[in-house]
Amino acid sequence: MKAKQAVEAQCPGIVSCADILALAARDVIVITGGPSFRVELGRRDGLVSKASSVAGNLPEPSFNLTQLVAIFSKNNLTQFDMIALSGAHTSAH
Repeated sequence: MKAKQAVEAQCPGIVSCADILALAARDVIVITGGPSFRVELGRRDGLVSKASSVAGNLPEPSFNLTQLVAIFSKNNLTQFDMIALSGAHTSAH
């Protein structure tokens, strides 16, 4: 959490942990030889974070295609969205 503390010291209450993570993820992709891209900022941190809220709302690593399509559909996302998000969460070098 050192990054958040450093940012808070410079501009308190302005930059969220979610934005810091998005920027860090982009930078890791660039460092590993991937493309650079603009990161949309303005995410808000949640006020509550509970592991118990995750079950049934995010895909499990063991999900098959039918299960993946169902959980994305439950969140109003298409198969196209699923493929785009899966690709965006994959960094191979």
